[in-house]
Amino acid sequence: MVLTNFNKNKVISSYPVIVVGAGLGGLGAACQLALAGEKVLLLEKHNVPGGFASSFVRGRFEFEAALHVLSSIGTEENRGSLYKFFEELDVIKYIKFKPVPEIYRSVFYDGFDETMPFGVEAFTNKLIELFPQDKKGIEDFMEVAMKVHEGFEYVESQKGELNPAEILKNYPWLARVTGLTAQEVFSKFFTNKRLIAVLGQIWGYAGLPPSMVNAMWIIIIITSLLIGGATFPEGRSHALTSAILKGFQELGGEVRFNALVNRILVENGHVCGVELLNGDIYLCKAAISNVNPICTTMKMLPQDEVPDNYKKKIYAPNIGPSAFSVYLGLNENYKKLGLDAHETFINVDDDLDSHFESMTKLESPKVIVAACYNHVNETISPPDTSQLVLTSLQMGKIWQSVSPDQYHRIKDYIANSMVTMVEDTICPNIRDYIEVAEAATPLTYYRYSKNIDGAIYGYTQDVLNSPRFRLSSKGAIPGLYLAGAWVNLGGGYVPSINSGRMAAGMCLKDLKKEGE
Repeated sequence: MVLTNFNKNKVISSYPVIVVGAGLGGLGAACQLALAGEKVLLLEKHNVPGGFASSFVRGRFEFEAALHVLSSIGTEENRGSLYKFFEELDVIKYIKFKPVPEIYRSVFYDGFDETMPFGVEAFTNKLIELFPQDKKGIEDFMEVAMKVHEGFEYVESQKGELNPAEILKNYPWLARVTGLTAQEVFSKFFTNKRLIAVLGQIWGYAGLPPSMVNAMWIIIIITSLLIGGATFPEGRSHALTSAILKGFQELGGEVRFNALVNRILVENGHVCGVELLNGDIYLCKAAISNVNPICTTMKMLPQDEVPDNYKKKIYAPNIGPSAFSVYLGLNENYKKLGLDAHETFINVDDDLDSHFESMTKLESPKVIVAACYNHVNETISPPDTSQLVLTSLQMGKIWQSVSPDQYHRIKDYIANSMVTMVEDTICPNIRDYIEVAEAATPLTYYRYSKNIDGAIYGYTQDVLNSPRFRLSSKGAIPGLYLAGAWVNLGGGYVPSINSGRMAAGMCLKDLKKEGE
């Protein structure tokens, strides 16, 4: 290979594959490659792995930055797909998981307050207990949901080698819901707005309300949690990503921190290396980028190498939501404060579309989730204290017009309104016990991740951005692959990790072809 577009004197070393970014997608890709015996270099701009999967310290409290619950871990007796992956990596010795006792607590301003249990049968029976007039609709919906789940498991097992005719024949409901919104599916079985609000409560995990979100997202989120339960890692997200990184290194993988990749180098129309901001160059046969597709394509690649139709493709989908979070350190035990669930959704009313509308404005949200991590791990904060994190989704673009002199005023206003929602419903005297309070806006999420608009799920997860139609892991040019929330399976911890694994699979397949 003749090196013409960079200074060969700056070349440090060469690797078959380089992974850019040690977020969840990058870690999934790097580990999958290392398991296959590839020599891999992982480059990360921060000094720790994980991306959003991290934690931070304020006063005497260490706060979880993003994770609420982790699915696909299961139990020792019924191990989930993610647990099995961690077993392959031999990292179970480094990380333990605590079970979350309930799927969520659902609270409305009109006094409705119910805690929903795990387990398909228990969850179904609870819905019937609350809405007896909708018994048949609930049973029929759950039956369909399980059929969709079976189809999704089949798709996952095929590792990208899909037979559409086989799916249509054996899993027709999976194909049907891919083209429907969650609301369209719900409406086939029931009309009770409160029932839909309680059942669709978990829409925040997908970023769009039932009227807009692809039905498959909501159904798979619900069924995956009901079947496999949910867990939370001891030591928070940081312990989880640190354990994954150890597994990668023990397989021979190499990592460089404080290594910001500035350019992806191209030779003869094919990826040939990367250049760091400090000028260091690492050569490779292929690169997997965990950086968002727009930045990867438009800032890191030479523009004359990017096809115009690919540029249109990455700009076509809408950018999904970011988040506004309030981190509270409370100087009282969570039991005495009445924080009776790990995850509590607090709703002003049943109008889920108006809840989404509030996300598009700089106003008090109409729905928040309050996560009390002590409910899962009592030692997550100092003795006789509690940790409560309030989160509302919010579109990041609305913060672009906020002037610097108004930023803190608006930030404090929204944070205060979220505390008021807790005060109005589940903990009337919470302000008396606040020792530490920290708020993060979409601009905070942007500054840390450099994701456009601080997006936490990448592109919106609507009907046109279901896994079937979402941007592929194949990048703009040969030898480039994409991983993370923006591509393939979409946002969330488990989908992001699996997205990286899928990108690695594509990369390995192509490298094998090139070597033949």
